[in-house]
Amino acid sequence: MRSIALAAGLAALLSGCAPDTVDNLKATGFDGFVDRVSVDCAPLVVGSQVITANYSAPNDALDLYDQWFDATSRLYYKRITPQAYLDEIYNFFGDARTQASAQCLVSKLPPPQQRPSAPSGRW
Repeated sequence: MRSIALAAGLAALLSGCAPDTVDNLKATGFDGFVDRVSVDCAPLVVGSQVITANYSAPNDALDLYDQWFDATSRLYYKRITPQAYLDEIYNFFGDARTQASAQCLVSKLPPPQQRPSAPSGRW
C-alpha cells in the first residue's frame, strides 16, 4: 500500500514538470540543442556545474540540474518565453556565470517555427 501511495505521489509531482524532465529518448531535437549549446556556449555554467554534451549530473547537483533542465525544456518547447526563462534562471541561480550562460543559450535558440511544442512520441 505504501509503494502505491509513493508511486501516486511521484506521478502527481512529475505531471507538473516539462515533458523532458524525467527521460525522453525521442526528444532528439531538445537533446541536440542542449548538446550544441554546451559546445557553442562553453563553458555552459549552471550553478557549480558545467554542462557538457551527454551531461549526467552528480547526485549532489541533481536538484540544481533538474531546475535548469526543466526551465530549459519549457523554453525549448515554447512553454515559456525567452525573457521568462532568463528571469527564472536569474532568480534561481543568481550568479553572473550562470546568467551569461543562460543569455548565450537563449541566443542559440532556434526560431519558434523550428521548435515543436512537445517532444515526439511517448513522453
